[in-house]
Amino acid sequence: RGAVGHVMSAGELENKAAAAADAAPSTEIDSGGSGKFKLYTKTGDLGSSCLFNMERRDKDDDVFEALGDVDELGVCVGIARTFAEEHAEPDGEMLARLLEIQSRLLDVGSAVATPLQSSSTAEWKARRVEFAETHITRLEGWIDEYDESLPPLTTFILPSGGKTAVHLHQARTVCRRAERRGGAPLR
Repeated sequence: RGAVGHVMSAGELENKAAAAADAAPSTEIDSGGSGKFKLYTKTGDLGSSCLFNMERRDKDDDVFEALGDVDELGVCVGIARTFAEEHAEPDGEMLARLLEIQSRLLDVGSAVATPLQSSSTAEWKARRVEFAETHITRLEGWIDEYDESLPPLTTFILPSGGKTAVHLHQARTVCRRAERRGGAPLR
């Protein structure tokens, strides 16, 4: 409802929703007064969900498939980091790098959830999810650094080498799936 006694038409509701989607985010937390966010919204119970640009899509849309893979990848890296904590110093370089990778994967998820080619994506949202090239360069540098310490590959690798290594192998395979699925929404 709009003003007291006025029932909003479907067009008015649609315009209000579109304006809210394009507005810059509020700093207020709408959590029912508890100060906490709920873990569920009930807005996806009918098989669709909302992207960061407020565009609703079916839950089996390519974007949500890619988001799920990026989310799963972050979990795989987190599991590997947890096992690495058992064998590395708590402030060790590898642990810090894995934590950094998890943080950047959250950024990747935000970018995937904001299709830039969509007319529903406001300019401030597109700017907010820009992914800096420096993140890619840093990660590639780490890969090159680790690769220098390995003998040349002459065969396929059987995933082994301990719990951390096996979970990093799993993260690698999930990453490859996320790359394949992440391209579909961009086409």
